[in-house]
Amino acid sequence: MTHQHTLILICLSIIFHSTQACGNSPNQRVLIQVDATKQSLRCRKVQQNPRQLCSLFDLRSGKRLRQICRDQCRRKCQASIDTTADIVGQARALLPPIPPGPYITTTSNSKVVSLPDPPTPRLVQNTARTNCPHLQTGLKSWHDASIWPNATIPKAGAYVTLPINTKVVVLQKVVEKLGIITVPASSELIIGENLNGISLMAKGMTVKGKLTIGSETCRIETPVTITLWGKRPTNAVQVVPSPSVKGIYVTGTLSLHGKRYFSTWSRLAKTIQAGESVLLLQRPVNWERNQKVILTTSIIYDSRSYHQNEIVTVDRLATTPPTGVGAVVYLQRPVQYKHTANRYYQVEAGLITRTIKIQGASTDSEPTDLDPLNCRTSGYDPWSFYYNMTAPCMGRQQTGYGGHVMVTGTGTAQVEGIQLYRMGQTNVLGRYPMHFHLLGDCPSCYFRDSSIQRSFYRCISVHGTNKATVSENVAFDVTGYCYYLEDGVEEDNTLSFNLAAHIHTIGPDLPTGPSQRTSDYDQTAAVGVELTNPADVAASGFYIPNVHNNIIGNAASGGWAGFAFPVLDTPLGLHKKVMLRPGSANGLTIDGNTAHSTGFWWKHAAGFYLGGTFYYKSDGNLRYSAGRVDFGRGARMPCAIYNDCVGGSCKCREENDRPINITNTKTFLTAGVGLNSWSGMLNVKGFEAHDQRLAIEALSKGFWLDNFYAACRTGQDLGIPSPGSAGNLEGSGFNWYDTTQSHIISNAVFENCGYRSTDYDQYDTSSTRGCGDSSDIAKGCSDTSTTFGFVTHSDSNIPEVMQATKGLTFTDCGRRFRYTVNDHDTVSGRCQNWIDVDGSASGLNEPAFIASGLDSVKDWWGVDDDVVFDEQGPVSFIKKNNGPDRGLASVRFSWDEALHAGTDVDYCFNGDPGPCPIQGYLRHLGYKFSPSQSGAGPGMPVTANPDTTGMVGGYGWVLKLNGGAPRDLNMTEIEVAPNNMLLLSIAYPVGTVFTVTANAESWCKPRDGSISCREVMSAVNSVDLVRNGDGNTYYVDANGVLTMRLFVTRTWTGDPNWLGVPSWNTLTRDNINYAVPRFDRANIKLLNFGYASFRIQASQCGGGSGTFCSGSVSDYDPNVCPSGYRQVAYDSCCSQSNPSQCVFADGTTTN
Repeated sequence: MTHQHTLILICLSIIFHSTQACGNSPNQRVLIQVDATKQSLRCRKVQQNPRQLCSLFDLRSGKRLRQICRDQCRRKCQASIDTTADIVGQARALLPPIPPGPYITTTSNSKVVSLPDPPTPRLVQNTARTNCPHLQTGLKSWHDASIWPNATIPKAGAYVTLPINTKVVVLQKVVEKLGIITVPASSELIIGENLNGISLMAKGMTVKGKLTIGSETCRIETPVTITLWGKRPTNAVQVVPSPSVKGIYVTGTLSLHGKRYFSTWSRLAKTIQAGESVLLLQRPVNWERNQKVILTTSIIYDSRSYHQNEIVTVDRLATTPPTGVGAVVYLQRPVQYKHTANRYYQVEAGLITRTIKIQGASTDSEPTDLDPLNCRTSGYDPWSFYYNMTAPCMGRQQTGYGGHVMVTGTGTAQVEGIQLYRMGQTNVLGRYPMHFHLLGDCPSCYFRDSSIQRSFYRCISVHGTNKATVSENVAFDVTGYCYYLEDGVEEDNTLSFNLAAHIHTIGPDLPTGPSQRTSDYDQTAAVGVELTNPADVAASGFYIPNVHNNIIGNAASGGWAGFAFPVLDTPLGLHKKVMLRPGSANGLTIDGNTAHSTGFWWKHAAGFYLGGTFYYKSDGNLRYSAGRVDFGRGARMPCAIYNDCVGGSCKCREENDRPINITNTKTFLTAGVGLNSWSGMLNVKGFEAHDQRLAIEALSKGFWLDNFYAACRTGQDLGIPSPGSAGNLEGSGFNWYDTTQSHIISNAVFENCGYRSTDYDQYDTSSTRGCGDSSDIAKGCSDTSTTFGFVTHSDSNIPEVMQATKGLTFTDCGRRFRYTVNDHDTVSGRCQNWIDVDGSASGLNEPAFIASGLDSVKDWWGVDDDVVFDEQGPVSFIKKNNGPDRGLASVRFSWDEALHAGTDVDYCFNGDPGPCPIQGYLRHLGYKFSPSQSGAGPGMPVTANPDTTGMVGGYGWVLKLNGGAPRDLNMTEIEVAPNNMLLLSIAYPVGTVFTVTANAESWCKPRDGSISCREVMSAVNSVDLVRNGDGNTYYVDANGVLTMRLFVTRTWTGDPNWLGVPSWNTLTRDNINYAVPRFDRANIKLLNFGYASFRIQASQCGGGSGTFCSGSVSDYDPNVCPSGYRQVAYDSCCSQSNPSQCVFADGTTTN
């Protein structure tokens, strides 16, 4: 670039962007404005007093530059259009070029979700303003001495009370540093406009009347700054100062209306690389020169010690952005870091500057205990990827003492277009940048299109307030939770289109650890170790303890998590005695939210974290448990009725269940999990998870994931700083968990998930498949990476029939299946099962079941010769349509309570590879599965933890325990579909006398003539009569073998007569709920076990009274096939002469 070009650009920058002027007199100046697109020159006259234009630019180029600028002024706007156009043309030629497409647009910014945009504001630029409060008649000027006592304008340090029944207007700077200003109930303080700006500095304000700056139709366009001063008392946490101290305390009306900037934030339309200075946005903006903008990070790690957020300054906007781009922003300097916009996700740019600023004083607001930024991660999660990286120095940055705004009592607040800077007082209860405090229903209250920068305690707290609006705000560099619903009673509020970025935790350490639980954190108030709200150890962008609010279109970056949904068994704080259970609230709209660059400090932390328990201990202090919820007080049970807690009980009747719907949600660059739900009843419809450790984690009964897209790796650099490694960021899709779950996944795409290896090329051999291989560690991939994982570490917790999928697509994936424990057999590993509704998971492309493929149970799950064994899991693929009645079942057998009670105490541990003694076996009935007839294996081991799963719809199960025939055998926690047959056979000594019963759930109360809770079964003369009976019969053959049917019984057994086997459609006595409990989504039914049971009591089976009968029993190996047929499957026999002619266990045939 030539020296002449430099001069032209600098001079034109004055003309383009500033209000520098030229003219004949100090009272009449002519402003030059150049429209670079139209290449025209326009002039307008402005009444003001500035004196100079070009002398401010005294550069080394000296006289020549100043002369060029002055020549432009001397022409007094008479310069020829041609000459100006020529200069503009030269300038345009030297501006950085707009990067070429393709661009990401608001309609192409996601793979499957739809992210909403805020509505276009009513008041747009250049609309004539009306109802300007500072222009109304009858106002009294602050600077009019006659309105003040003793005709003296308030002096420095004075505590000021406005005259009663008076509207006082401030139209110029108040130079005095004042004490507390009080606005009486009958008065109003109005701050107007001045081209030179208006500033006011005070120790605080008490607003009983009204504080007004602008109106909804007269948004203030010139700078107004209110500075709050005051030093933090050493005991500020223990003795909270008056709310008017370093605060604006409003019991009247707060009406603040800064200039409308729209959009307040936008996602990028194209990646901006380090060193570039042209920013492309998806949404249109009307940002102005010299305004500050935050660009959020696009790496996975975000903390004070290391992050890639940056604040940039606007130079100008392009007047005609390329098609599909909302805005082109030229920056005054190149960016330091790359900020990503790709076809999967895009980071955000948010406007910080506003015309109205409320701030804490620079001299007494900043914390004095700054983080030295030299701590390391060596003390954190040993399973992590941290490797002695930099980490927050905990217990620091706790002395921040900015200003605050509180609206309470009968007050109302209409606040928009303001900037809150250096606000909030760390750990001081109630002292937040903006605080709607105990306002009750306040539909007129709002805080919108504003910014919060460098807050020392939260962004906005909505506390005991309902129906308020918090929308289109930008928050950056915040300590503690940012957007905060305080006590759990706040409902019907709207938090929409807000951005939270660079969020910092408070506390003694970070919740982390190798298990599913973390340390507990208690409320403390001792000087130097304050933790007023223990949940702040896991501070996140959004804190939502009650989902009965609208959470729409928000974005979170940084923090322990992005969006936190803790479970509260009772409300907190001032509302702790309210008869409402926040953890049972039903959701309003939770739609279109995104989170990224979060979840770094614990592998279970998430972009969307539905976990953590917040409650009062017996000593009255608060405790926060960040990890997996306590399933007593911590269970989430969304219910239609949750605010009628008589006697503290908020249990929900089944007909009142109201699942929470979370829609159109996206997470990316999350070091933990995309979405983690520890507890229940959640429909996630429209969800994307990209560049995560694990896309989804759900330990919840009632979890449906629909329209899901996981790009486990997109090729983006994850940004782990040296010496850290991304190697343990596995890049996995979803893990099936181990017990009492109900999970349905439908319409899901997995892309570049799982480890790439020649060992895992059965489904895809592409060289780009998976998250990577051993050479791709920097991108986050390891040999533990898998598309689907099975949690198989446990001998005490096993999967029932609890997971189903349909409509799965695998694109460029590596390893598809993996057991989390492969070095030894476990009970959970043997019992793995999965309903593959359409065969899209297994690749069979027909209805199938996926089950354990461990060698020890191949004869249990290998129900026919068409079973496919896949060593990846290892898993087995079983074709559903090979038989007419195939299904899955789960049953708990118990015969020795002392033995079973040792589970997870003396043996059969949850994760410890210790002993889990085998007590017997289950096998399928028939010669094909008989060790003595066919040489088959013994079947499914039955251990001291006697839960088991298996295929049903066949000839039946045979139970044989090592100790013999049990005298008292209970079958509980039964899951078997009404349309599937499960016959159970057990050999007893000949002559045994039986009492066989079906028992309703323990809370069933019998009533004479109307309800029975126990059915005593009758003996019949054949297995066929049992199979085709009403469920209340059993058969004992000549060798002492008892056969009975197991099914899901009702909560009662008769009215009073036996009601038979319930169908899917059978209702309970109230004719509201189904008798067969289920989780039903996407036309898929998963059973939930109830607490009804079957019981076999045997007597006269040999001497003694031990656990087992003392008499001898025979092996039970009947030939289940007709003459001329041989058994080919657990449920069928085929003709030896014509193998295509087969008969099934239910009596049907192939022709």
